[in-house]
Amino acid sequence: MSATTGELLETHLGVRPASSIEAGLRLLVSTGLQVLGADEGSLLVLDDATDSLLFVMQFGNEKSNTNLIGERLSLRDGLTGLAAVTREVKIGSPIYRDLRQTERADGSAPEAVIAAPMVVDDRLIGVITGVNFTTGFRFDSELGRMFGGIAVIAALLIDQEQRLAALSDAVSMRGAGQSEIANRLASLRRQWPEAMADVMAIMRLIGNLALPGS
Repeated sequence: MSATTGELLETHLGVRPASSIEAGLRLLVSTGLQVLGADEGSLLVLDDATDSLLFVMQFGNEKSNTNLIGERLSLRDGLTGLAAVTREVKIGSPIYRDLRQTERADGSAPEAVIAAPMVVDDRLIGVITGVNFTTGFRFDSELGRMFGGIAVIAALLIDQEQRLAALSDAVSMRGAGQSEIANRLASLRRQWPEAMADVMAIMRLIGNLALPGS
């Protein structure tokens, strides 16, 4: 059974399924695709373990009836891989390796593709792409700059979620550590009450060493 978008986002980005961050990403990318005039689009995330990009979201793929969720794209493949490697927006004509799009029911094939990297502090998070099926259509540099900005905002949303999750984990670990210390002190107090004065003196000494001048 293939993984769902929510499962992939949680596994590879730490974004909780059905969270406000997932909803925000969907709204952000879909709005960007509408402004672009793109017929379809995708959000791919970097998988460091396999040196590849993983499709985790799709937009507007009803007519071509393609399901790329969970598929991988090598960083060496096409404009999408090039956008990831160079950390720059890439615009051009799609090839099969880029989006693996099939023809639509009406026989139309992808005509133009745009790929924008999601980057925070030179750390690549993934790539968002857009594709248009209209004959002769091309994405221009102005649209490229706009889509690049959308990708940056998406990256910042993900980075913020990851930082908040890391902070929450640190607080939880600190709380667990404090609980363990309290439990051990309670056990000492029950078994060797006469030793508590020395134990507290040692703890004060450790605190002074960790926080000079306190």
